[in-house]
Amino acid sequence: MNSEYGRVEVVGSGVTGSLTRAAAYIRQLSQNASNVDDLLTRLGEAIASARLALEKCLHGYDSFDTLAFLRFAVGPWDFSEMRESQSQVENSQAAQDVIALTLLGMGLPRQPLTGENSGQPNPGKALGLAADIVRAAQTRAVLQGQRVDQPLGALAGEFMGYELSVRGRQYESIAKELNTGLLGDPTVATVMANTLGFTLDDIRAVREASVALLNERFFGARDRVGDAVQSGAGIEDIDADAFGRDMNLMMNECRLFGAVSAVEAAGRAGVEESTAKAVLEYFSTSRPADSEANPVIRFAQGERVVPWGCIADDGEYLILNGFLGEDELRRNIERGLAAAAAGKRGSAGKAWSKYDGRRAAYSESKAAAALSKLLAGVEPRWEGQKYIGPVSTDHTASLGKDADRTGVQTREFESDLLFVVDGVALCVEVKAGSVTEKARGGNAKRLASDLQKTLKEGNEQADRLTNLIRTNQGVWSVDGEWIDLASVREVHSIIVMLDDMGPLSLSMNELAHKGIIDTDEVPWIVSMHDLIVISRTIDHSAQFLEYLRRRRGRKLATMVNGVDELDMFMWFLTGGMYFEPDPRDVAAQLPIDRPIKASDMRRYEEQSRVRLGTLTDPLDAWFYSREGLSHAHAPKPIRQEEPWVEQYLAASESAKSPGWLRFGADLVGLSDSAQRDIGKKLKEQCHQARGGHIERSLTTHGTTSAGPWLLTAAAVPEGASIDHLPEYIDAKQYQTRSSRSMLLLYETDGSLSGSRYRSEPQPRTADRDAAIKVTPLRSLAATFNKVPPSARRTTRQLRGKRGKKNRRRR
Repeated sequence: MNSEYGRVEVVGSGVTGSLTRAAAYIRQLSQNASNVDDLLTRLGEAIASARLALEKCLHGYDSFDTLAFLRFAVGPWDFSEMRESQSQVENSQAAQDVIALTLLGMGLPRQPLTGENSGQPNPGKALGLAADIVRAAQTRAVLQGQRVDQPLGALAGEFMGYELSVRGRQYESIAKELNTGLLGDPTVATVMANTLGFTLDDIRAVREASVALLNERFFGARDRVGDAVQSGAGIEDIDADAFGRDMNLMMNECRLFGAVSAVEAAGRAGVEESTAKAVLEYFSTSRPADSEANPVIRFAQGERVVPWGCIADDGEYLILNGFLGEDELRRNIERGLAAAAAGKRGSAGKAWSKYDGRRAAYSESKAAAALSKLLAGVEPRWEGQKYIGPVSTDHTASLGKDADRTGVQTREFESDLLFVVDGVALCVEVKAGSVTEKARGGNAKRLASDLQKTLKEGNEQADRLTNLIRTNQGVWSVDGEWIDLASVREVHSIIVMLDDMGPLSLSMNELAHKGIIDTDEVPWIVSMHDLIVISRTIDHSAQFLEYLRRRRGRKLATMVNGVDELDMFMWFLTGGMYFEPDPRDVAAQLPIDRPIKASDMRRYEEQSRVRLGTLTDPLDAWFYSREGLSHAHAPKPIRQEEPWVEQYLAASESAKSPGWLRFGADLVGLSDSAQRDIGKKLKEQCHQARGGHIERSLTTHGTTSAGPWLLTAAAVPEGASIDHLPEYIDAKQYQTRSSRSMLLLYETDGSLSGSRYRSEPQPRTADRDAAIKVTPLRSLAATFNKVPPSARRTTRQLRGKRGKKNRRRR
């Protein structure tokens, strides 16, 4: 595929089809449209035309009956066969929302209960017209964003299009866990009860009670009808009235199963009627006033009805798809708390402050727990550490341990989290604030303001600390204590967002170009939900570090377009997420002059950009199986390593032996062919060492974004001396100018027996240079007769361990 940026490679499912449909859609709209203004006009006309056609399709039917019928007609009832890569707008929750908004715009027409066959509107036609509205609104948002004369106009339009179309962005189990930890906190529960009249437990009790009532009514009728049909009884032998009532409930007057009252919900949930009513009222919308703008028009302009969960009318509440869903609960609650505090002082203002403080503390603790899990249980070096930093980054070096700090302008800063593990430092900033409704609705100026407060601020905080650690190997605390971090050889910055960021976290190039990310290095921006998912999916900490190295690469930031971090993660698990390094950078890591081939530069410069599609189907299936949403067993997705690499990762991580994380990531970064080649040679060395008296070894090297490395793997027969090996590998590391080296020792049967790691390059001296020249080492020319092993892998199908997005749409 070609684009204005060159070739585009499509990775994942659904992209080619969606792009083809989008191109055909634009071509159709572009007929008789001479410019973008004409096209925007046509899109507005398409929205208006589809809305009128949808109103005509829905005319004459009861709103509650129609919506209850659609909820069950569209499904899914079971997630076993659900594939996000195969999802269509017509079957989306967004399309169902548009139908509900259309009925509200029609005045929420109602019909009396008659018990007669009233029928239903054509669901396929209604959903198709609703999908037309979603598509047109989404396309218009993107085009309008591209024309906005604001730095983040195009990104704001893309973000609005994402908000219009995507529901169910989180796995239910993760969303529920996050809500329990924050909204279920006693302090927050008190704030909610005093401000809103209910707690998280009340919300869940009402939801479970309402859904249980709906299911009992519908499936009870279905089972009774099924029993009557399968019994073989004649018409005269069954209760015709009861049979008719059940059929009417399922097919015609579906409000009889799809709507609940506060009294019914309270009785089933075991809460006070006033509490159930408070919950249902808060999460409901009702018939709009005549003076209000049409809800569909407001939707198409990026203004969603919130909170959203049910429709209230005449003491009943029609349950919509996604009713009180966990993934939207926090933001819906925050809207109420913020509205109560807006412009007020006293208890309401204090309530928001209490909530905001607890939200920040919880977010930091949850991020720390997820990262600790990713790092095999290692705890943070600090949490909420205050330190002294320079006002100007130009003075970073003036804050070293032995530097003269006189005259240096400094300030007090705070770091949320710092992990120091096996020579790797992770500087983590956690942002709990939410992106505002205006920003989600396409307001570029507000989006820039929101990102200024979150991403830009968080990135500057993390970057400041990474520079201090990298330059000075430590920082000064506000108490004048030197915090030594001299063991750190590799530093990464991470920004964890409590909010879902959609395409924003995968738009580093745009954010950097517009000044939101204005540092030399790119941070990893990840939502709390996605961080937790990754922490529960990845098998080894070294795999996480390699993912982090690649994820923060500038090349990836400029070459990949997508909307979901978990698609990126799954691309990594399947062996992808790799771009050829700059041959000049590779050459700079080699100790000999090697001419850079024109073909290598051409291959680097002509790499295809990547349009990332859906890759999360296996991950979705695993979570749906774990959450009980699917009856089918699904294995956990894994990144496959060669057996000798897997052996090293498991053993070194368990023992936390030196190099377990950093050098483990070096091995994970090898291509499948490079891993296989080393594994094959290692087997040969083990075979040759059997029955002998000396070790047999192989030595290889590699280049990475974190510097060059050296590996010697030696098969040692019983009784053989290995006293000379440390001296040899030190000499070889010095000769090759490697930043780190690893010696792995194996029994002749191939089992790993030990290791020896040097985590830093050796100081260069004239005496050492002279000694190396007379040391019997393989020459540099022979050692580097070919470029280091590649990290590119053949992308493969995911397999689980043996023995958007659309995480959950209902």
